[in-house]
Amino acid sequence: MLEFIKNRKTIRKYRKRMVSLKVQSSVLEAGVWASSVHGFQPWRFVATTNRRTIKTVSNILKKKADTIGKGINTLLRLTATTIEGSPFIVFVYNTGTFTNIAYRFFKIDKKYAAVAKLTETQAVAGAIQNMLLEAESLGLGSCWTATPIFSQKEINALLDEEGELLGILTCGYPAEEGKRSPRISPARSIRHIA
Repeated sequence: MLEFIKNRKTIRKYRKRMVSLKVQSSVLEAGVWASSVHGFQPWRFVATTNRRTIKTVSNILKKKADTIGKGINTLLRLTATTIEGSPFIVFVYNTGTFTNIAYRFFKIDKKYAAVAKLTETQAVAGAIQNMLLEAESLGLGSCWTATPIFSQKEINALLDEEGELLGILTCGYPAEEGKRSPRISPARSIRHIA
């Protein structure tokens, strides 16, 4: 498993080959089986292969890129291109389930609400990682994009969704080798306490 994880690469260019419904379902199911805070499963996945929807999302990001500062606009354009070329995308949402219940039933204050929200975000991130790994195991390339958050309002309106958009996962059969960023040394990122 560790070797499999080490060899997974981000793919931003895809072949024009459709991803079967069976393969899509397997990727999505992997997300559903992620760990979550007290089992609340605060995620919602909106998947599509619809070319018009995918192109519209790409255009939304390109339009947003024209309104924000340098640096991030380059990243938004790169993400827009990746999304546009993807045959299968998954919009990943935090539904806020745990935070809402914590407010309603446990009457938590703002300090603890921030922790509840963070645990939801962590659970959703775990679901994304599961989907990335399942996509890889099925021969798909994938890319976890976060810059679409800058256009959450527009994307939610397009999809008729209300949750908190945390990212878009692009998937497809790779049209490039992909790359893996080098890891910092374990000595810098891991600390053992005896």
